Amino acid sequence: MRIIARYITKEVIFSFLTITGILFLIVLCNRMAVYLAKAATGELPIRLVFNIVLLFTPELLSYLIPIGLFIAILFSYGRLYADSEMAVLASCGVGFKYIIQLTGTIAFVIMILTGILTLWVVPKVASYREEAISKGETGMLQALMPGRFQTLGEGRLVFYLEDIAPKKEDQKQKTDQPLKGIFIAERPTTVSPADHGWTLITAEEAEIKADPATENVYLVLKQGHRYQGFPGAADYTVVSFDEYGRGMPREIGGASQEAFRQKNSASLLFSKIPGDAAELQWRTSLPLSVFILALIAIPLSRVNPRRGRFAKFLPAVVIYIVYYNLFTVARRWVESGTIPSFLGAWWVHGLFFCVALWLIAKESGWFKRIRGYYGNPLWKS
Repeated sequence: MRIIARYITKEVIFSFLTITGILFLIVLCNRMAVYLAKAATGELPIRLVFNIVLLFTPELLSYLIPIGLFIAILFSYGRLYADSEMAVLASCGVGFKYIIQLTGTIAFVIMILTGILTLWVVPKVASYREEAISKGETGMLQALMPGRFQTLGEGRLVFYLEDIAPKKEDQKQKTDQPLKGIFIAERPTTVSPADHGWTLITAEEAEIKADPATENVYLVLKQGHRYQGFPGAADYTVVSFDEYGRGMPREIGGASQEAFRQKNSASLLFSKIPGDAAELQWRTSLPLSVFILALIAIPLSRVNPRRGRFAKFLPAVVIYIVYYNLFTVARRWVESGTIPSFLGAWWVHGLFFCVALWLIAKESGWFKRIRGYYGNPLWKS
């Protein structure tokens, strides 16, 4: 029996690692393409693209592990059924109950590992990512490219940099390097008489400075002019300056969502904020889905050899999509206060756990035995 358990475990784990690895590479390449596009438009320095993607790796794995194990069980057990190996194992005393116990053990171990990933590793990495952003390592000002017009501030601000002075030996950051030939154009938020019109700023030199107290980034321009007015109108103002400080945007990702992600799981447990409760339930939902999806995959992988190993793959995918979307919606409902936090996404997991039990009972013939027992004339008498 130990040899059979090792054989089945090897099949499941090998399929799980292969499928999860393929899905991870696909999602990683997609994420890489997004940040490479930002680097091509000057929104992000190319040297930081790989670092940012690396910091997203634990979070991506936490999303892919449940679906990876789900598909792995479908594929590995489906092959065993299609090749009649399960029939041979059944003749050797390996029944459906033993398959459930063995798969449940594998799923439980992976669920614990996923829980460690979502409850401890992902928040830590999110904190490191936010710390890197706050220090300006991934700020938009670090992506300034000479000789190219760049749009910042959701397209309201156009920035042009002629050149960057060569870095000296004692300069470690790009913020220490003087910028040459600055042009800034900012359009008004709305077109109304209350607006002061377009603002154009030109300067011979500039430096990037950060306020350590507020972590705001400023562009200090030197020896320049500031023009303000409406295009085509004669009433515009011109101001010359020796030094002028200008706040600059630093935009990467959703700040509110990122703030929840980097919170410690223990602090979320005792918080009464709906957003904290939703984040904690999301972190626990992913590990729980590993075990529940594994239970659902066991009966769905049981196929007729004549119909092929992929006969039930489509309904399995539909079940996964409905399950994942339901506890995603439940998270948003908790975050918005639509439903109480004690209900949260637990009703979704409870519902699909009952679906798993129903499928297992159906495939194991438990319903037929119940009908046969109550249909027995001896029982009726």
